[in-house]
Amino acid sequence: MERTYEPVADSDAEVVGLIAYSILAAMTRLAKDSDQAPTFEAKVEHARMATRVFETFTQVETWCTHRGMDLSTYARAYDGLYDDLDARTRPKTWHERSIKTYVTLGVLGGFLREIASRKNLFPGANWDLEQGEWVRENLAPIFEADEQLAARLSLWARRVAGEVLGLVRSTMFMHPDLSLSPEDSDTIAEVLSSEHAERMKEIYLRA
Repeated sequence: MERTYEPVADSDAEVVGLIAYSILAAMTRLAKDSDQAPTFEAKVEHARMATRVFETFTQVETWCTHRGMDLSTYARAYDGLYDDLDARTRPKTWHERSIKTYVTLGVLGGFLREIASRKNLFPGANWDLEQGEWVRENLAPIFEADEQLAARLSLWARRVAGEVLGLVRSTMFMHPDLSLSPEDSDTIAEVLSSEHAERMKEIYLRA
């Protein structure tokens, strides 16, 4: 017997649209990092990460298909969401590029988890957008050994984090159906800021 699914409420569909669009943005970011990576090994690893993130997108797409939801309509509402962020945080070095991705995808992963959990969407889903482990294994030892580099990248990470957290707040303001109440914006921002600080410690940078 074929399983039937409940249709998706419009307020929930807005959340799903943002999740799908953000996953595609993460995939694109990792693919660009693959193209810019300084070694063949790093190029391959980032390409693999991008592929895994796209697989997450296809899972969301299938979820929508089963429920008769037109994903493109709701995802299109967020078209260009990350353009200003990218324009204001253009990296000049590979380390800056990697830290930008680490900070951005770390915060976005937490953001997707928070808004999905409040609507009870995709319970148990893993919103790790894949690049963090690579940075901790390959770049953290470099930062630990070079205090001057770590200090410079800490400043860069603060700038990126400020932009990303500001984008989270403005997105929730512009799309109130992403949350259950106006107070959610402050609560989510506090959670994301705390998690960001912990991720910085893991790679020997200051939040």
